[in-house]
Amino acid sequence: MSYLAYLIGILLLGWASMPLFKKDSTWISLFMETEELENKKQRVYGNIADLEFDYAMGRLSESDFSAIRQSFVSEAGRVIQKIEDQKSPALMDRINQDLGKLGKKNSKQPKKQSCLNCGSENLPEAKFCMKCGKEL
Repeated sequence: MSYLAYLIGILLLGWASMPLFKKDSTWISLFMETEELENKKQRVYGNIADLEFDYAMGRLSESDFSAIRQSFVSEAGRVIQKIEDQKSPALMDRINQDLGKLGKKNSKQPKKQSCLNCGSENLPEAKFCMKCGKEL
């Protein structure tokens, strides 16, 4: 009996934790990935600065310095390319479309009413025009 309870508990825990391991494809995860890439870029730049300091102090030979620096510069280039790819117009259009869909789902905009006197738009619940003050 207690084994069954343990098994059910483990299954419920696994089911509840599944969203934590799921790769989300929304724009929020893209923002988080961009932030991680920015942090990685700063780390690579820091590594390059440390490497140059070690070379200046005589801790590295010129051939080692050149090889390691080239690998760090290549890594920085890959990270910057990924950051730039995420800022592509197609991706930004998709994010804007998703945001537009969210707005349409969550809010139904009531139709505004126009003033017969001046033609300005007013809130649907307004009794008087916000521009000219005439009764609607």
